Amino acid sequence: MKKELLDLMNCPQCRSALSESGDSLQCTKCGFNARMVQGIPLFTDVPATIEPWEKVERGPDQGTAWRKSNWKFLNAFVSKLPVDAKILDVGAGHGDFADIFEGRHYYSLDIVPYAEVDLVADLGAVNPFRDNAFDVVVLMNVLEHVYESQNLLKSIERIVTANGSVVITVPFLLKVHQAPFDFARYTPYFIEKMAADAGLKVESLQGYYDTQYLLNESLGNAWQYSIKTQSKPQQFLARALVFVIQRLVNWFGKVTRKGFIADTHSQPNPAPVGYLVVLRKKA
Repeated sequence: MKKELLDLMNCPQCRSALSESGDSLQCTKCGFNARMVQGIPLFTDVPATIEPWEKVERGPDQGTAWRKSNWKFLNAFVSKLPVDAKILDVGAGHGDFADIFEGRHYYSLDIVPYAEVDLVADLGAVNPFRDNAFDVVVLMNVLEHVYESQNLLKSIERIVTANGSVVITVPFLLKVHQAPFDFARYTPYFIEKMAADAGLKVESLQGYYDTQYLLNESLGNAWQYSIKTQSKPQQFLARALVFVIQRLVNWFGKVTRKGFIADTHSQPNPAPVGYLVVLRKKA
């Protein structure tokens, strides 16, 4: 494992130093032990019901419109950070956004020991990091998959430096995904309240607005789930209508505003695809 990461960690039970010993990390003071699998320390067990996801190539121009907006938002934020900023990517998975952090002090965490992560931990239950260890903690499409998300955010607040940032993207109008670990959709009011309860203040709260994307998602849902239950003649007519409506939606997209990121308070539209948030730890 990365030596510099070990320097940012301590025993989650007694807060003493951890040392690497063979295939584990150990605390000589209280006896805490975290086993290592292929060089990745496991502070919590991998949920038995979770099915690891296959790696999907990601990038600024790959994936859905929501994913592209996430990349644009995160890349803009990271580009303004000092070069020595320490960054923790929580729920990093296969490193969907890792390219953005290239050349930086970047560390990745997940609850599954993917080859791309530095350590495994459920931070809401076990937090092995020192106080004020990171300048930035990133949660990209993570909170909706955490049942006790408020506990997670409170745990993260402790390991962020004073005036440090917590960067979050979370979907709002998006289908259930990564089942059965998809627990919630958040409103701006819940995000603001959750941040305040964790001792964080909202620095920016933006939405990604894209009417054409939402229309296409609904059409795809209709095609996949609503048509096949009908009689053959109705299926034929329904598919023909979806074909026509799809063309109309594409024309609609040419004469309306493209998907965009904007502050939620500036938009009367209450239906963004998702929210892009920067929280700041109070000094």
